[in-house]
Amino acid sequence: AKPLFVDAWAPWCHSCQSLRAHVLTDRTLTPLADDFVWLSVDTEKDVNAAWVARYPHSALPTLWVIDPATERPILKWAGTATASELRELLAVAVADARAGSDGAASQATAAFVRGNHALAAGDADTAEKEHRAALAAAAKDHPHRARMAEALVTQLALRKRADACAEVAASEAAELPVSTSRASVLVMGIGCAHDAKRTRELERLVDVALRDAQARDGRLLADDRSALYEELVATKKESGDEAGAKRLAQEWAAFLEGEAARAVTNEARAALDPLRLGAYLALGEPARALAMLEKSEQDFPEDYNPPARLGRVYLELHRLDEADRAADRAVARVYGPRAMRVFALKADIAKARGDRAGEVKALEEALARSERSVLTEGQKAIRDGLVKRLAALR
Repeated sequence: AKPLFVDAWAPWCHSCQSLRAHVLTDRTLTPLADDFVWLSVDTEKDVNAAWVARYPHSALPTLWVIDPATERPILKWAGTATASELRELLAVAVADARAGSDGAASQATAAFVRGNHALAAGDADTAEKEHRAALAAAAKDHPHRARMAEALVTQLALRKRADACAEVAASEAAELPVSTSRASVLVMGIGCAHDAKRTRELERLVDVALRDAQARDGRLLADDRSALYEELVATKKESGDEAGAKRLAQEWAAFLEGEAARAVTNEARAALDPLRLGAYLALGEPARALAMLEKSEQDFPEDYNPPARLGRVYLELHRLDEADRAADRAVARVYGPRAMRVFALKADIAKARGDRAGEVKALEEALARSERSVLTEGQKAIRDGLVKRLAALR
């Protein structure tokens, strides 16, 4: 039987939308069409709760390869990829983890496969051990070295091991080819270096990230280049360099506007909306997002994301009546765990009005809606924050 490929995603996830708009539709994947059964799972829908509980994720998108005979996962990959990177990843996913007797390169690949299998099975300790072994055995030009580094840095970041994450990222990033994996290593490494106060590693990572963000060579998806800009702007702000942060935010916004203008479908253009909104907020110019979000709501009238984002923009502009109306439209369309965010927006609008009762009611509705869904650890943290906020108001 054919292995199952599963794209686990959510409507609010811009990286998921980028993957669906630019990668999964790529014609170069056509030769793989008969090698897998291709499935897509909206992790926010209540009807998929049992699947999400059985195959939990900590980030989206998460790409799975599942053995249909045993229903056991053999690959769990959190993150995106270009079409060529996805082809390589799937080839490794179905490789035999027992291979590796014919030299260091195959030993490295075998360790990588074993690490992927362990991670898919939920054995984080073994996964980290095997991915470390894979990276140690892989030559600099090993075809999977970038993915090995990304896998290890991702695990260390998710396990809150900031020092080790920063060390691995700083030692690997500059030597990796420009790719989705290098972008992921840079973004996570910068975050880890900041958390661990590793100044030397932070400076090295920022230097590489700046070069990759400012390149216009087509080797990165717009989503990944945007993630680099976002991390760099935040780093500049945290260092007190407001002027530098604004210059980068202007570059970031201009880059995304160019990408949106070149988008060949409404879906591809709308996938950039949250990225552009982030850039406009970083510039202190939220009103620049209004036209694009109004267009997206017109193009996708059933989608809760455009009105939810409009509500946030109107709140930033203190146009509270318009914020309320937009949030109400989002409430009417939202489903799953994301309802917590939309009702939290309603609470923020009520707070801005000085409406304590309205804020309490919105928070109560957010928590009531959360009871219906299977929550990730990150979503549980959001819920805990809402519980504390509500308790402080009572």
